[in-house]
Amino acid sequence: MREVDGEREPVRTAADSESPSTSPWGAPSFPPHARDAGWRPTRGVPGGTPAPGMGGPGVRQSPGGGPERRSRAGRPLQAEPMPGRREGGGGRLRSQAGTRPALRAFNQLALGSYNEKLVIESIRQAVSTSRVEIAERTGLTPQAVSRITRNLLTSGLLTEDARQSAGAGKPRVPLRLRPDAGSAIGVHLDPKMITVVAVDLCGDLLDQRHLPLPEQADPQWCLAQMTRLALESAEAAHPASEALLGVGVAVPGPLDPRAGLLLDPPLFRDWKHVALKAELATRLDVTVIVEKDSTAAAIGERWLGAADRADDFVYLYLGAGVGSGAFLNGDVYRGRTGNAGEVGQLCAIATGRLTPEGGPDLVPECAPTSAVVDRAGAAGMVVPPGDAAYEWVCAAAARGDRRAVTVIEEVARVIGLGAAGLIDLLDVELLIIGGPAVLPAVADIYHGQIAAAVNGFPMARHLREVEVAQSHLNRAAAAVGAASSVFHEVFTPSLGSRTRTAHPDAV
Repeated sequence: MREVDGEREPVRTAADSESPSTSPWGAPSFPPHARDAGWRPTRGVPGGTPAPGMGGPGVRQSPGGGPERRSRAGRPLQAEPMPGRREGGGGRLRSQAGTRPALRAFNQLALGSYNEKLVIESIRQAVSTSRVEIAERTGLTPQAVSRITRNLLTSGLLTEDARQSAGAGKPRVPLRLRPDAGSAIGVHLDPKMITVVAVDLCGDLLDQRHLPLPEQADPQWCLAQMTRLALESAEAAHPASEALLGVGVAVPGPLDPRAGLLLDPPLFRDWKHVALKAELATRLDVTVIVEKDSTAAAIGERWLGAADRADDFVYLYLGAGVGSGAFLNGDVYRGRTGNAGEVGQLCAIATGRLTPEGGPDLVPECAPTSAVVDRAGAAGMVVPPGDAAYEWVCAAAARGDRRAVTVIEEVARVIGLGAAGLIDLLDVELLIIGGPAVLPAVADIYHGQIAAAVNGFPMARHLREVEVAQSHLNRAAAAVGAASSVFHEVFTPSLGSRTRTAHPDAV
């Protein structure tokens, strides 16, 4: 036995040789033709361990025989392409099968990749942690953790903190993710605004920009603006954007996330079957993931909002519309078609608002920003026109204007009825509220009404108390969540069975 960084590890033999790294974090960059839009990053080259006869940890043999230096983000030697990933740099998107993956056995390489992701998630949640703590948290053997973390340190994904004394023996060396080892662009398409952010691997917001949308904005014009803003945001985030892992796009439902189609959302007129994913992937030449906005917000809250979030929670997203995203059994729940979380139907049924055919009708309160403004006007308040009207009403409520407070309470009460249905349906104990409508000035009003509903009406209310918490991301939740969906796709450990149990003997 020998000690490695304060841990006991067996002496290696030829039979116990280290498996090659199978980390899936190769990072595409924007293409040469994007230079016409004002920016082109330096394309990084995946790095790895030195080839025989070559010096330096950042040099390996290129396919043509020459030396090849590791990129600034230090990406690993072998990369598994994520679904829809462009192969060979600027190659074409691979097609994705429309069927469920069959359950199958996992070979050593597949298990190694899974366990690498398990280690990364453990470090991300703890922010900084030692190898001993990683082994305790994941169930992996100390030997496996040592080999995996050595690979990840060599590839540049991890970095070491200052050594910490642990009593007897060598001090432990905490590990953390390198912020510049990966980045993602998040785009949120809202009926009133396009928001674009750049986020690094540790969740730091590198850039944020907004573009208000005119009434009934044309899809092609919006796509052009989303492309321009994404390029500008990546330029502002340089050099972290050299390790760009992809672009996430959050949109209102309904959508076909597999094909990346926006399917006639209720607040977008003439937006029928808009091919967002294909259009943006062609314009940017980078991996694009499309998520429902409320689902993206839930992913962002789990990934970047707080390390102490529960494995099971519902994110209630309030903006131009109302939706929800859920984490169940520690993983995001999208539903079979990616459209889970429509709260409006529950609100309609709870309030008895039905169509002539007897189905759930559209509920005005499920468009909270416009509903608050309309109700304020009906209550006799002289609301200024334009995009600032909602904020004006919220500011009036914060000053104690009883009419403004009552208006927001009425809207929140209807939304709370739908949230109570979600709690009854999913039986969770944590409800997170966020989105552009939950301004700090009125957050307590929304929280009070919704908390009263989810703890007063569900059938099992005597068995649990639902915590209603404020989102850590709030107004930028969908955009940051869209960027987080890229990280989630690349790094979250997942087997075909969706189990999250470690495989102690694999690397």
